[in-house]
Amino acid sequence: MQWKPILKDKVMKRNLHILSILSLLTIIWTTANAQWTYDTVSFENTTSKIIIDSTSNNSWEIGTPSKTFFDSAYSGTKAILTDTINNYAPNDTSSFIYVIRNPYTQTCYTSMEFWHKYNMDTLTDIGIIEASYDGGNSWILVNDTSEVSPWGSYFWWDSDYHAMNGDYTYHPLTTTGKSDGWILSRFNWEWWIPVKSDTIIYPLDSLMIKFTFISDSIDTEKEGWMIDDILTSSAEWQLCTDIKEPSIHTDFKIYPNPFFQQTIIEFNKELTNSNIIIYSSNGLKVKEIKDVFGESITFTRDNLPSGIYFLVITKNKKVIGKNKIVIID
Repeated sequence: MQWKPILKDKVMKRNLHILSILSLLTIIWTTANAQWTYDTVSFENTTSKIIIDSTSNNSWEIGTPSKTFFDSAYSGTKAILTDTINNYAPNDTSSFIYVIRNPYTQTCYTSMEFWHKYNMDTLTDIGIIEASYDGGNSWILVNDTSEVSPWGSYFWWDSDYHAMNGDYTYHPLTTTGKSDGWILSRFNWEWWIPVKSDTIIYPLDSLMIKFTFISDSIDTEKEGWMIDDILTSSAEWQLCTDIKEPSIHTDFKIYPNPFFQQTIIEFNKELTNSNIIIYSSNGLKVKEIKDVFGESITFTRDNLPSGIYFLVITKNKKVIGKNKIVIID
């Protein structure tokens, strides 16, 4: 089987502050105590979640890295990389697939993250990531978008975290060049179709994520791409908006966003007896403002570190508004 990756031209942006991807993109929360399901592939043991294309000369291998830059896995002793010993060859197109199965697709929110290092010829040799919602019949480039499947969803990248210096940068459309050590990349789906406690959301029982490495005809004696610790997480159905309950929605603006010290939250109608709750990107409640009244408030970051957060407005224990905020230093 041969896979043809989808490519789009875009200049990669580097060394920027955290990306405010789309203010519409949010996690759906309905309870204060978040319930999440997690699964990690660390490549230390055999797993059916990883499918390496069996066509000849596929360079992806699971094993112990034994190169100069790729000298160890992120955790444990094994990772998946473009050859554990040799540099990548010219004219190489190699892929592997990571399969996300239930319960990570039967939810309103799915997240996937992974650690990776790369060493490639800039712009001419690249790595791309695609998603399939139909069992591998078609592939969509993993990119910020508002509808990526027949069931509809928001999809967005979080900012990349650079472990060496603690910086956050935009995630590029393609992976190329040389990383400054290990980078944590993460992307998320928020499914449009709401969930009920006694049903599933849709008939999809798996997602397929394809990592493809492509080199040109020139041998640059570089090491390629290495990936480790793929983590999938999903919100349990109790956290999702229940289709049985009527929805009361409050539109509001946040400006500026991203912000440094404070921002203004302006509502389209006067709020009464409402609460504003801030969640971190991993689902922890980090701040709450109670008894909000009026048409606008000034929100101050206080001691919150820079990063992506999710702002939820509640009234009478029901979610009436939600948005994303980005705090920068």
